Amino acid sequence: MSRRRYRIERVNAELKSERRSRWKIRENPLVSGIERVYSVRDNNFSRGNSWEFIVRVPNRRGESIEVRPSVVPNVRAWAGLDRRALMFERVTKGRHRGDCYCKVALADPTGERTRLIARTDEKKRLPYWFGSLRARMRSKEAIRHTRGTDSESLVMIVPADNHQEMIALFLAAKAWVLKERFHFRNRNS
Repeated sequence: MSRRRYRIERVNAELKSERRSRWKIRENPLVSGIERVYSVRDNNFSRGNSWEFIVRVPNRRGESIEVRPSVVPNVRAWAGLDRRALMFERVTKGRHRGDCYCKVALADPTGERTRLIARTDEKKRLPYWFGSLRARMRSKEAIRHTRGTDSESLVMIVPADNHQEMIALFLAAKAWVLKERFHFRNRNS
């Protein structure tokens, strides 16, 4: 375990460039928008803390904002993180309408799964570094109409233009979980 306690505010993102672009998300048609490249320094670590992230903001308001690392430090626990992304959707109901949210999807340090999506009843089981963010956590059904079975998924609300915070959430849910080998659930739950 680290001697220092992780804090979201120790992550600094600086915009390097932006360009018009088109990209594909899963099997969906091409999405057009702006691709922003950020140089990121995670000051929670003394070394191995320089990252580069791409934030893809679609032209259409109803499309997802994609946040993914493009350059990952050479740390064994983070191998493959450049193939992972956090997707931010628009909040469509309640007082946060117009902001974005993402599911609280933690990396699985066992390697059995790519992610573990937290439910609202699991909020207290999250790593301690999510403590300062609890006020912005909601159930998905509280902020967006849902037709699927994910209405009790725990989500995090972020202002739509706060890319630094989106990047910090990626690091909190993926990199820090893997580095600390945080086990969110037992194998049977």
